[in-house]
Amino acid sequence: MRAIIDLFGYLILVGGTVVGFLNGSVTLIVLSLFGGPVLLGLSHLIGIAENVQARLLNLPPTPDMVRSLVKNAPKLVVDGTDIGIDVYPEAGASYEWLELDGEAYMRTKALRKYVEHVGNGYAFALPGREKVVLRALDHYYEGAPVFWSEGHAYVMLSAIGLSAVRENDRIALRAIRPSDEGA
Repeated sequence: MRAIIDLFGYLILVGGTVVGFLNGSVTLIVLSLFGGPVLLGLSHLIGIAENVQARLLNLPPTPDMVRSLVKNAPKLVVDGTDIGIDVYPEAGASYEWLELDGEAYMRTKALRKYVEHVGNGYAFALPGREKVVLRALDHYYEGAPVFWSEGHAYVMLSAIGLSAVRENDRIALRAIRPSDEGA
């Protein structure tokens, strides 16, 4: 529905304005410059209402919502030096911070030195830990250990024995102690 409203909004905005200039119709130009943005704004408001409704009803995020969250996610500096993890490509690299359904997710690229692509998943061999193999999914669902969005893979940090603490514009990676896993 939103895609159709967006399409008509742009069509009216651009097409109506061009036709108005070609015909010398100031009224058509004014209506196009007003009507197109009104439809685009309406589409944006529908998107906001859908997100609010999903949150109020505690619904899982749709693929479109996840894409929107990924696009708008803050990029923060990732630091794993406290637990001996070198972030790819170098210390101080920034990656998206995603929190979905109470779980922290990070791009697998940040852990590239410890990740191996295995079949339809990834194997994580973090320093001082056993290798963990996780299946990658095409889209997010609640509890997904690894999922793809916008051409990038994201891993649930707790699935590989890590947690993350956000400290202003920085993400500090921490190891989950065995006593933390049951909590």
